[in-house]
Amino acid sequence: MDTVKQSRRLGVIGSLVGLVALLVSALTHLLPGTYLAVLVGQATWNEVLSMTAASLGVLAITLAVVAVIMKEERLLAGIAAVLGTAAIAVQIWWVLLILAIAIIVFNSF
Repeated sequence: MDTVKQSRRLGVIGSLVGLVALLVSALTHLLPGTYLAVLVGQATWNEVLSMTAASLGVLAITLAVVAVIMKEERLLAGIAAVLGTAAIAVQIWWVLLILAIAIIVFNSF
């Protein structure tokens, strides 16, 4: 019996990109501002890292969507989407705050 294995290429690439995006996103909050305050052209390193993290997060989500469209393994596509979303959410920290408040409100019912 010959079984066909599902492709996992886009899911794996998306997961790796999402992981790098989350790491870069965490760096913007973990490194002291004095290290990131140096100007690079017209922006600071903090702004450059923030934009990079958000862009990589969007790329991870895009790869996850394409992986689902190409009927690849859904678990890896889901992981890529969650990592990309988390990287973007760390940059937009108020989203996390709103989600925490929503969870507390819904648990009170």
